[in-house]
Amino acid sequence: MKRVEKGKYYTWLFQAAETFYERGNFDKALKYFERLIKQHGKFLETSMKADCYAYLGDIYLFNEDFPKAVEYLNRAIALDPDFSHYYYLLGMVYQTQENWRRAIEEFQRSVKLEPKNSIYLEELGRTFVFTGNLYEGERLLRRAWKMDVTNIGAGVELAGVLLSLGKFKDTIVMVDEILQSGENLHDGIVDYLENIRTDADRGLEEKAKRRRKSKKRSNPHSKSKN
Repeated sequence: MKRVEKGKYYTWLFQAAETFYERGNFDKALKYFERLIKQHGKFLETSMKADCYAYLGDIYLFNEDFPKAVEYLNRAIALDPDFSHYYYLLGMVYQTQENWRRAIEEFQRSVKLEPKNSIYLEELGRTFVFTGNLYEGERLLRRAWKMDVTNIGAGVELAGVLLSLGKFKDTIVMVDEILQSGENLHDGIVDYLENIRTDADRGLEEKAKRRRKSKKRSNPHSKSKN
C-alpha cells in the first residue's frame, strides 16, 4: 500500500499488521488491522486508515467473505478515491464472484488512474477473456505484455488467447518470447507453454492441409483426350 509516518504507537501497530500480511499470516494481520480501526481509528491519518480498510478487504477476499471484502474496500475508496490499487482489489473481488461487468468497471478505474500499470491491464484483459470477448482481451493483454515483459502472467494469458483465436504463428512467437525472457519460470508454466506450442504447431499443420485440399478442389486434374 502506501508509506506511513513512523514514530507513533499506532504506526507501529500498522507496520506489524502489514508484516503479518506480507508473511501470509492473515489471521494475525486481521486482528491487528481491526484493532487499529477500533481503538485508534480517530487518530489515524486518512491514508493509513484507508490502507487498513483495503488490507481488511483483501484478507476477507482471501477468506471468501465477499460482502465484507466489498464493504471494506468501498470504505477505503471513500477515504482516498484517487488511489488506483483500491479499485484493482475491488475488481478482484468481483472477478472472483464472476461479476464480470463490475470487475471490468473497477479495473477500468484502476487503469485510468494508473495507465502504465501492467498488472491492472492484465486483469482487465483477463476479465474480457472471461466474458468471451477474446479480441478485446488480446488487445489489452498485448499492451500489458509490451509494457512489462517481466509480467509473465500477461504473456501466458496472451499466448492462450492467441491459440483460442487460431493465430497459431503469433502463438508460437509469444511462447518463444516468454521462454526467452530470462525470467525464472515455474516448471508448470514451462509445461503449459510447451503444450500451447504443440497445439499451435498442429493448428498450422491443419491449416496447411485444408489449403492443399481447397487448392485441389479448385484446380481438378482434367483427363487428357486421345
